[in-house]
Amino acid sequence: MMASISKKELSLSIVLVVLVGMLCNPFGIFMPTMWQMLVLALLVVLVGLFAGLVVYESVTDEREQSHRDRAGRVGYTAGLLVILLGIVVQSLKHVAVDGWLLAALVVLVIFKIAARVYNRRFH
Repeated sequence: MMASISKKELSLSIVLVVLVGMLCNPFGIFMPTMWQMLVLALLVVLVGLFAGLVVYESVTDEREQSHRDRAGRVGYTAGLLVILLGIVVQSLKHVAVDGWLLAALVVLVIFKIAARVYNRRFH
């Protein structure tokens, strides 16, 4: 059985991918001005925050909660792997590893540990 994806999820994903693609401009298709880059960066941040924090689904039973928890674990693992890949690639290129990658790695791991400690203690 094919899992259904809502129009909201699909449209948010497409908008985020298009905005990030425009911000990165990997093929040099256009030459944005400083203001256009700033607006694109703000849009990426706003859509990312909206998609990641504001949009949520309501859970009606244990199975849906399990799916939501699994999606969170998969997202965390994917983010962790991308950050680690960035650190490895920069290290192999013999350039200074970007401090943002290191900070993101530390924040991911520390907040996961803190959430587990909190949940064990209070739940």
